[in-house]
Amino acid sequence: MKDLFSSSSTNVENYLNKFEKHLQNPVIKSFLEIPDNMDLLVEVIENPTNLSKKKLDDTFREYYFTIRFTNYLSQTIYFNAINYDKKVNLYLERNKSILDCQLKDRYVPLLDYLASKEWQEEGQEVYITSSNIADHLTSYSLYKAIQFLTENQRQLLNLTYIYGLNDSEIAVYLNKSQQAVSRSHKKALKKLKNSLKTDREGRGRNE
Repeated sequence: MKDLFSSSSTNVENYLNKFEKHLQNPVIKSFLEIPDNMDLLVEVIENPTNLSKKKLDDTFREYYFTIRFTNYLSQTIYFNAINYDKKVNLYLERNKSILDCQLKDRYVPLLDYLASKEWQEEGQEVYITSSNIADHLTSYSLYKAIQFLTENQRQLLNLTYIYGLNDSEIAVYLNKSQQAVSRSHKKALKKLKNSLKTDREGRGRNE
């Protein structure tokens, strides 16, 4: 901007023509499109005092800083938005809901499987009134035994006997190995069996 102060011409038109190439700079051009800034330039051309030059120079510096700072913020927001989007997508990929998980033996998401005729042809109930296995029990002894299971064990039984998922499908949802799911399943059933046995023995002693 200081190069523009070197002219001693008092004719604004001649001055603008002389520095036409400089004035086509996008930053300078946008700066001079602001009427107040153009007035400052005219004042410098017609009355080139140190004060008027300093005022124009300071105004331009402030304007240029604002442009650079705005551009910095825009770039920062843009790249942060991209990184945030990547993190969200990665989180969603690693923490899929059970309906989004792909069934290994069918190679389709559970949601698509439930909506297919294959689900109905296998005799599964499309509409489930409750996802809690305890609500489907008619045996009070078994209902009491269920209460002694851990939350994870009850969840495993819900997925198996309410939703009809096999161990490999449950393993996908719980992000565990099929072997770990099978062991947990057997452990839960054994715990139920022991609870029922204890309950029967208790009733036998009371009779």
